[in-house]
Amino acid sequence: MGEIFLKVLLIMAVLFAFMAPGFALRKLKMIGEGATFALSNLLLYVCQPALAIKAFCVFTKDDWATVSAVNKLVLLENFGMVALISAAAILLMFALCKLIFIKSKNKKITNVYSFVAVFSNSGFLGIPFIDMFTDGDPLAVMYMMVFNVIFTILCWTLGVVLITGDYKQIKFRKLVCNPALIANAVGLLLFFVPKINFFMFGGLEVLQIFPQYLANMTAPLSMVIVGIRVAEMSPKTLFLKKGVYLSGALRLIVSPLLAFAVAVPFYFLLAKARGSVGAADGYVFLAPIIAMAMSPAASVAAMAESFDGDKETAAAAFVTVTLLSIIVIPLMITAIMAGWGAFAA
Repeated sequence: MGEIFLKVLLIMAVLFAFMAPGFALRKLKMIGEGATFALSNLLLYVCQPALAIKAFCVFTKDDWATVSAVNKLVLLENFGMVALISAAAILLMFALCKLIFIKSKNKKITNVYSFVAVFSNSGFLGIPFIDMFTDGDPLAVMYMMVFNVIFTILCWTLGVVLITGDYKQIKFRKLVCNPALIANAVGLLLFFVPKINFFMFGGLEVLQIFPQYLANMTAPLSMVIVGIRVAEMSPKTLFLKKGVYLSGALRLIVSPLLAFAVAVPFYFLLAKARGSVGAADGYVFLAPIIAMAMSPAASVAAMAESFDGDKETAAAAFVTVTLLSIIVIPLMITAIMAGWGAFAA
């Protein structure tokens, strides 16, 4: 248990160390005010799609052997199970936030707090985290990518409603044209039809460098953006908004516990269908739980900007809860792994 805590703490330390360049350069005024917008677009439209291609289409020989050992039908069932757990956990968290903030007088602020509580940084932080935590387990990374597909769909539907308070603001064209969803669809196609996956063709392996390098930029770039935002905010703005701590507790503590509770019946459902659940299937359940334990989605600030939400509260909540997650995530992941180990034993 202590080893898990130390490992997660070191992973968080490595990831959050990437904040330093962004913080320093912004304080030294070597980065302008529009930098976060440009970097966020690079993250959303280039790095995240590359992450999907890398997860589903680019494998080492050992990783491909691991993935190929799983029957494709079983793997498809696992993807479906991850999707169901993910959707159920996010929707239940959405409903819980609606109940908690039902009597709020300032809906614009509490909508931001709800968004922070419901949507985690599963793409920009969760995927690099689980990759490092599992020592590069390709199946665990793919399950996290499936969670990210559900996250993207719900973020651009329920998330828009949370920020605007208006269901009419949902634009399905934006959802369908989302580059991350398109990349996931392409990645899944190439994965399940390996004969057309040119990244794995003999003699063309050098092509893998393109998605790999872009995907590897995701975590550093994401945290550089956080560093820039920290540099732009005063301590008063960051740490003196009481509602931020409630949204932080919901995001970092309640959300993964709720996901854990959701995963338990699905575990029994899969065990009943198959007769038993092997250790190799553990991340079918753990990937969504770990995803829900991550810090707030970086998109909260962008959504508030795009849909006229409370931009100051969004930025403060995102940065403050992200900083708190440095300590809270190791504690929660340690508890989750210990709890799941005892439960699934």
